Formats: sequence, structure tokens, C-alpha cells
Amino acid sequence: MNERDSTLLNDYFNGLLSPEDAQAVRDRAASDPAFGEEFSLRLEMEDFPRRAELRKGFKDVLSTIEKDFFQENLVTEVPAQQPMTAKVNWGRWVAAAASVALLAGAYWFFTRSGVPDYRQYADYAPLSLTVRGVADQTVSEAEKAFAAKNYSQALSALERLLSMEPDHVTAKLYKGICLLELDRAAEARAVWQPIIDGQSALRGDAIWYSGLSYLKEKNYSACKQVMQSIEPGADHFEKAQELLKDLP
Repeated sequence: MNERDSTLLNDYFNGLLSPEDAQAVRDRAASDPAFGEEFSLRLEMEDFPRRAELRKGFKDVLSTIEKDFFQENLVTEVPAQQPMTAKVNWGRWVAAAASVALLAGAYWFFTRSGVPDYRQYADYAPLSLTVRGVADQTVSEAEKAFAAKNYSQALSALERLLSMEPDHVTAKLYKGICLLELDRAAEARAVWQPIIDGQSALRGDAIWYSGLSYLKEKNYSACKQVMQSIEPGADHFEKAQELLKDLP
């Protein structure tokens, strides 16, 4: 990995690339094994904070057990004929053990199980709109709201933009993303379907996000069907193959 590629990945994961350049990075990750390996590693690093939060919760529960559930009788002088004993509050211990088992199970599920989590794959390039003859305020509002993950406000701005430029493919793609993030997956797929049926440069993105919408709904069979339709060399092919390995 040379310095130029390292800088390129830094810009990608910091959201500094245009949609076209970000897509070029993903395409290269799918076709260049060395670059793809580094890309996957960085993707894992980006996902690490979510797993770290779960590990912190697990550690906190164990710490609570150590401090709160085992109590020793501390005495200044221990008679020779009476050894020091430890008291265990068994009712509280059973409850604590159940909590640990539940948390450990959740930790295992999210970090070790084969069932993938939608959030592992829902990485979006920054919204960057190129519009002619449309008020800059609408474009700026859409871009800023999406960057802030205010998907409701971004959706409203994108809909205003599409009322002026109904054929703006990027706006349509990101309208679908906003709908998906607002738990309106079926509506998102309806927005993406014309892009999937067309030949625009964003067709691969629309197919990929359509598959992810089924993953979010835990409709694994439908997700698998969409991911299997992504052909070798197409956008997101490598990520689709990775996802397919983990789908139940």
C-alpha cells in the first residue's frame, strides 16, 4: 500500500470524495485484491466503535459482579479456631449470572455469529449534487441534512429538488436511502427500481441498497436473491459475496 492509496482511503472513509470518486474506490476494491484487502480492513476499523460499545457493557457487568455480589466478612482479628468465610448472596448472583449470559450471548451474536447486521454494510458516500438552474438553498439543505444523518429533512429537500428535476438520478438514489433509514424500505425499493431497470452509472448502487433493504427487514431469502444477481466485476460484487457467505 503506497502513500497515494493510503491517502485515497483516508479521504474515502472521511467522506471527502465525490460520489463518482467514491464509487471508483469501491470498484477498485472489488477488482484489485491488495487494495481490496486494505479497503476491507479499513471497513472493519470503521465498524469497530459499535462492537467496542458492546464489549464495554460486558466489562461493566463483570466489574459489577466482582464488586457487588461477592462479600467477605472482614474482621480485624480472626480467632484461630474459626477460619474466615465468604458470604455469597445467591439470589443476586443468579440474577447477575443471567445478565452476563444474556450480554455474552448478544456479544457473540453481533461479533461472532454468521448472521450479518445491516449496519455493517450500510456505508454511504457523502451526498454531492450537481444541479443546473435550481436554487442553491435546496441543494445545500439536502447535502447538509444527509451529512448530519437528518434523513427526514434530507428527504424533504430531495423531494423538492426532484419536483424541479424529476430525472436527477443521484437525488433519486439518495431519496431511497433516506426512506430506508426512516424504515420505509418498500418505498425505497420503489424509488430505486427505475434506476435498476435503467443503465445509469448508479445502477449498481441501487441494486446493492435494494438488497440491503431486505437485510434490514431480516428477509434473508430476498436479500440473498438480490445479492446473487450481482455479477462478477459489477459494483459491490465483492461485498455481496462476503454478505452471501454469512446469510442464513
